[in-house]
Amino acid sequence: MSPANVQHFLVIYDIAAGEAIVEHFGEAYDEALAAYEAAERANRDDTNVEVVLLGSDSRETLERTHSSYFRLMDKHIDQIVAKELEELGLR
Repeated sequence: MSPANVQHFLVIYDIAAGEAIVEHFGEAYDEALAAYEAAERANRDDTNVEVVLLGSDSRETLERTHSSYFRLMDKHIDQIVAKELEELGLR
């Protein structure tokens, strides 16, 4: 991936809810940066919200490299707990 091909993603992560809103800006860095700055301002007093601007070759890669933002979005919490219990040998 060359710097010219970087895809920009704004992630607004609600920590308490375990949910992320992801906005894809493609290669439009200036637009992505402006949206990031606006989201930071809008959420500056909310300690339950993380706002990040990330670059990646695809959303799929982003979901692998920053899985903590996406972990609960695609799975039901019961599945996650069951898997972790199994890994610990408690199930």
